[in-house]
Amino acid sequence: MSFESVMRAAREGDPDAQVAMGYLFYKGDGVVQDRREAALWFGRAADQGNAEAMCNLGHMCAHGTGMEMDLERAMELYRMSADLGYARAMFNLGFMYSDVEGVEQDWSQALHWYGRAAEAGNLMAYYRVGVIHEEGRGVPVDTDLAREIYATCLSEGYARAGYRLGMMHLEGRGVPADADKAAGFMIKAADLGSEDAMCVLGRMSLSGEGMVRSEKNARKWLMKAAARGSAEASEVLASMGR
Repeated sequence: MSFESVMRAAREGDPDAQVAMGYLFYKGDGVVQDRREAALWFGRAADQGNAEAMCNLGHMCAHGTGMEMDLERAMELYRMSADLGYARAMFNLGFMYSDVEGVEQDWSQALHWYGRAAEAGNLMAYYRVGVIHEEGRGVPVDTDLAREIYATCLSEGYARAGYRLGMMHLEGRGVPADADKAAGFMIKAADLGSEDAMCVLGRMSLSGEGMVRSEKNARKWLMKAAARGSAEASEVLASMGR
């Protein structure tokens, strides 16, 4: 559809078209970027009960993008969207309760919303449920459940889960320490793009822990991690060069 036809439909009250207009102005895709205009279009769709628009508007409220920051209003919008079954809003509510400064931390609420998002198919939320159980955030530590969750997430291609599994085996958290197993999980995570796993593999290659000791291999992994923004990898490379 052309911009003109989407605009026409949005002006005529089509909520999906209004959401599309919101994205266009939010990203500056084919139009001059205007976050305030984006908020207006998301707001019109939200007023018609569009869950995606409510979530997007909540995100803008939470970050003060295109409008004044209002965490209370953001959570209200996320909750409205979540009650309509929108998984991303459920995840965002969980994140608000677990990580956002200015919102009273509540791990039971965080687990509730991450859990609902996971049930709705959000893989990142399922990973977060694993982290909460591994670290015992508001619940008893359950490393068996955490490993089960991480393994599922890794099988679905979620790199952070592989890194977490690797660290559990490397440090002996809930399992006997096993550097060989740790290296296997780290390689899987690194192949999926985890710079943290790449950095660990570099260090393991330097020490020979769980891997053949090889400075060449260490440089390979550390350079990959540094290229993805790992300050730690850059520092290790610099120390190797001295």
